[in-house]
Amino acid sequence: MRLLVVDDDAHVRRGLSDVLLPTKQVSVVGSCATAGEALDAVSRGLEFEVALIDLHLPDRPGVELLRLLQRSRPQSVLLAFTQFDDPESIFGALESGATGYLLKTTSPPRLLRALTEARDGGAPMTPSIARKVVESFRQRRRKTAPTALSEREADVLKKLAVGQSYAETAAELGIGLGTVQTHVKNIYRKLEVNSREEAADWASAHGLIETPGAHGR
Repeated sequence: MRLLVVDDDAHVRRGLSDVLLPTKQVSVVGSCATAGEALDAVSRGLEFEVALIDLHLPDRPGVELLRLLQRSRPQSVLLAFTQFDDPESIFGALESGATGYLLKTTSPPRLLRALTEARDGGAPMTPSIARKVVESFRQRRRKTAPTALSEREADVLKKLAVGQSYAETAAELGIGLGTVQTHVKNIYRKLEVNSREEAADWASAHGLIETPGAHGR
């Protein structure tokens, strides 16, 4: 595996080479202290499969380097490699082109596995980072999704999520079948889902129903 390392700390760059080279699975083809050095090397034809990029470089932000490398080397895999675990750093890197996020405290065996995983199509993250990403999405859904539906739309969704048909829902709510169909279209649009199953999963996740029931129409 051809690896590019971009980190302004010479000890980090040297340490990575010392740890990875003996495995004979990784060849450090580029070791750069700045974003400018990395971009210059790439412009001169440096080929690499995976890159470890520090987010706080002396000449420009690591997220900017991620964006530039993603455009110039879209076939390569870019990983953030940093000591920072705040949400701004995490999501800034992922949105800028990083397919993984590793803290510098990652052990050598885990780092080697992460590099291999990234090359083979995975998105490795330090476990604590992955947990923060998941929790962030959960919080985002909890904050925005419950207010997306009107009271009547929520009533319709509750009925459908536990397996009732459109006709049964219309009868119980005292509305026409066409009205139910209109509500369902609005529900799908607002929740950005494409099936009853997805809508029922949403209802379960947000407490509209205790457990998703049968979803057949």
